[in-house]
Amino acid sequence: MINKIVSWALGHRVLMAVIFGALCGIGIIAWNALSIDAYPDISDTTVQIVTQVPGLATEEIEQQISIPVERAVAGIPKLNTMRSKNSFGISTVVLVFDDRVDDYWARQRVTERLTGLELPYDAVPELNPLTAPTGEIYRYVLECTDGSHDLRSLTDIHKWTVIPRLRQIQGVADVSNYGGLTTQYQIELSPDKLTEYGVSLGDVVEKIEQNNINAGGSVLSEGNLSYVVRGIGLVSDLEALGNIVVKSNEGAAVYMKDLGELKYGNLERKGVLGFVDDEYKSDDAVEGIVQMLRGENPSDVLKEVHKAVDDLNENILPEGVEIHPFMDRTMLVNQTLKTVSHTLLIGMILVIAVLFIFLGNIRGAVIVAITIPISLLIAFILMKITGIPANLLSIGAIDFGILVDGAIVMMETILKKRERNPDDELTVDVVKKRAWDVARSIFFSTIIIITAYMPLFALEHIERKLFTPMAYTVGYALIGALLTALLLTPTLSYVAYRKPRKMYKNKWMERLTEWYKRVTEKLLDKTRMVLTVLTVTLIGATVLTITVGKDFLPTLDEGAVWVQVQLPPGLSIEQSKQMSDELRERLKAFDETSYVMTQMGRDDEGAECFSLSHVEVGVGLKPYNTWKSHRSKAALVAAMSDTINSMPGYEAGFSQPIIDMVMDQIAGTHSDLALKVYSDDLEATRETAEKITKLLAEIPGAGDVAIDQEPPTPQLQISVDRQRIAEYGLNVSDVTDLIEIAIGGKAVSQIYSGSKVYDITCRYGEKYRDTPEKIASLTLTNSEGVKVPLSAVAEVKTALGASTIMREMSRRYTLIRLNLRGSDLTTFVNEANRLIEQNIDYDHETMQLQWAGQFDNRNRAFSRLMLVLPLTLVVMFILLILAFGKVRQAALLMSVVPLALFGGMLALNVRGMTLNVSSAVGFIALIGVAIQNGVIMITHINNLRKEGKELRQAVVSGASHRMRPVLLTASVAVLGLFPASISTGIGSDVQRPLATVIVYGLLFATVITLFILPTIYYLIEKRK
Repeated sequence: MINKIVSWALGHRVLMAVIFGALCGIGIIAWNALSIDAYPDISDTTVQIVTQVPGLATEEIEQQISIPVERAVAGIPKLNTMRSKNSFGISTVVLVFDDRVDDYWARQRVTERLTGLELPYDAVPELNPLTAPTGEIYRYVLECTDGSHDLRSLTDIHKWTVIPRLRQIQGVADVSNYGGLTTQYQIELSPDKLTEYGVSLGDVVEKIEQNNINAGGSVLSEGNLSYVVRGIGLVSDLEALGNIVVKSNEGAAVYMKDLGELKYGNLERKGVLGFVDDEYKSDDAVEGIVQMLRGENPSDVLKEVHKAVDDLNENILPEGVEIHPFMDRTMLVNQTLKTVSHTLLIGMILVIAVLFIFLGNIRGAVIVAITIPISLLIAFILMKITGIPANLLSIGAIDFGILVDGAIVMMETILKKRERNPDDELTVDVVKKRAWDVARSIFFSTIIIITAYMPLFALEHIERKLFTPMAYTVGYALIGALLTALLLTPTLSYVAYRKPRKMYKNKWMERLTEWYKRVTEKLLDKTRMVLTVLTVTLIGATVLTITVGKDFLPTLDEGAVWVQVQLPPGLSIEQSKQMSDELRERLKAFDETSYVMTQMGRDDEGAECFSLSHVEVGVGLKPYNTWKSHRSKAALVAAMSDTINSMPGYEAGFSQPIIDMVMDQIAGTHSDLALKVYSDDLEATRETAEKITKLLAEIPGAGDVAIDQEPPTPQLQISVDRQRIAEYGLNVSDVTDLIEIAIGGKAVSQIYSGSKVYDITCRYGEKYRDTPEKIASLTLTNSEGVKVPLSAVAEVKTALGASTIMREMSRRYTLIRLNLRGSDLTTFVNEANRLIEQNIDYDHETMQLQWAGQFDNRNRAFSRLMLVLPLTLVVMFILLILAFGKVRQAALLMSVVPLALFGGMLALNVRGMTLNVSSAVGFIALIGVAIQNGVIMITHINNLRKEGKELRQAVVSGASHRMRPVLLTASVAVLGLFPASISTGIGSDVQRPLATVIVYGLLFATVITLFILPTIYYLIEKRK
């Protein structure tokens, strides 16, 4: 069948040229339409439920909000994990579903479960926008260049002008605001005035609601005209608000303005944003964060974002205000593509150079090299059809050397005929016969390489999203390479070499071939020595596999740093801001930084469970080649860590923006590794966690070790005495209203100003509520108008309460986070487990420990590979049996697999790398290529034996005939990925282990193929 296809292609040479030309054109169109990003979206299908109850303490948030929400959504089909984080005023419940669950299906199921759920305080659970941790594609600050706008004005411009414009973009899930002042119309009531006029707090709230309303009165018809009837009673400004009549005393009206001060104020701030770069600096700025809808093409969305920003800066924003971007995903994409393009270009040049050196003529090199762009363009077509995005791994992991292997073998066998008969014309029949000799081996060897990537399709979660696009892309490219080798290369070779011509004599290759032939003959008589070498190599591979460090994934360098900083608990906003400012200045002092952004606390919308003692720091880095210090990023992070550790009151953990959000979503931690301590007893859990934290910090390789929850914070607790309330004729709601409105400042209504909406808040003046004693003296009004002090019906006291309570699958836990520096995951965890069991005494029945983060990911990934890899080897074994028809020869080629691992394991140990999913993928590819070279050699030896040659002569001649193509295919495969194995730029981290394994493993596998495989073949066949 294969031979018929090759013959048909040779008979329709013009048609083949047209078909492949058309494929190239379509491939270029497909490339321009592909979704391109730096890294694939590695997050799970996740739904986040956020419920806010301003002013409610952490314990009440857990008990009255999170637990009812958890019970409502528990048991949803295909739900893997349910976590919740409870903090002051906010509940966040995160639901993680199976990998293949559709986002909209999951959100619909959650919405159905939440429908009808009634929560206290009129709380309404809401779903976060449909985005991913990788969805933050653009960050900016709103800059005032001439001082004409204050912070309040900038916040209004951002919320009512900038955000609505950016939200119009297709593919944008949300644009959030951080920092600034959220304007409110505030009434600061005087308790003395309320007493003087005999007005209660409830009266004030009721009158605001009754006097801020519009009404519709249907339609009034008069003659030929009809009028829409509107009753307009909405409050439009402070003056109208102040003129609301609250009460009438003997004909004298009591107005709202008589009861206190009416003013423009702002929502009580929950956080502050600071920013500094080389062009702009602000200790209190307004930031915008553009989040992309999950699954959208980031290139297209960013293009529209850039247009909108230009439109805003040039045509819409007022004079003196402009958008100042500082984080643009386009920069990361460009830097990553630059790194990948650089390594691929060098690899391509090396491949072409090697082809020319080995083949000795430019025509052959060009014929083979044409395979590279054609196979890539065919891959782009298939990627577009199947929706596979282009990114660092899907494109960067392609080895051009492997792509051209089939074309090399096909072209080399035709070239060899021309070299042997330079004066004879090369006919189509001769080319057909030469092509038939190798077509079957090319087909099966390519299928075997594609089969080698099958285990990647069985991976789950992060690793599946990282490497299955690569498996698809490499598979598509190999299909393109196979089609080119079988259908186009024979045609091009015929056109190039059909006429008689003087051929270049590659003398050094001829001498090398003769030397190799002599060595092969000698080795056939020294089978015992060869077997000894094989045994030693196998033992060495086993030892190296045991000693190599084991991790989940290498670090994905994002060209930026993200720091989670914990300040002392219970700080005021002024003190936290001052410490954030100092931290920002100290980090910007590093010359390698391009910007430093600090997010202290949470934004006014309160979507994150952070307190004022928590600071997130984004640090942009200048291009590595511009660093004057010439140090590595790891060295810079270590220097930053030392700087922060030298500052009293600061506790920092280092990560990167994207992976930080990914790990937070997947594992609930902001670090590479985490230890979860499960127990319902918060005090006992905290005590045990603190002991473990001190122990882990002493283990070599541990960095940024800390408990990822703030310690208990000071609370002012108001405990209601129900008996006393009953005695005074009051209700608990009277007390809670006093707390929520008079002390907390609850929004009781809204003012509409054009397209803007502002809350009306009502609270007591600060001088009446700034100490526990003053709060205790505030009065309540019963139904008879009697004033009752709060202290008479409730106990007001200070105490410590939980700052954050975390739950997973309805169980409380405390999280210990840490990052690893200079140690592999497996070694560290094993040592940590040993020391914990020896030194930490805890109740194993009521308290359980569980590692999370990269450790859990690593165990899952390697367990999956260990299950699927043997099945893949069985499939490859079956393919080899089909190719050769003999079980012993298929087994001979499969024996190359464990021996080929030696070179890769040796390289990992020597270079200080770890065995992780990336390097494991490299071993998978290595297996396929190693077997491919064996197939090429054994097939030719079998063909010679069929022609009647004696076994020994067939082995020696066949091996020497195939030395050049084997050496050539191995050389181009090695050199094609060699630049990636030593690359250090952004985007090289995942490529480097994969490339290292293939490059150095293939070097050793080639030695096995050339020198050991013929000897073992001879030994086995001689006994038959």
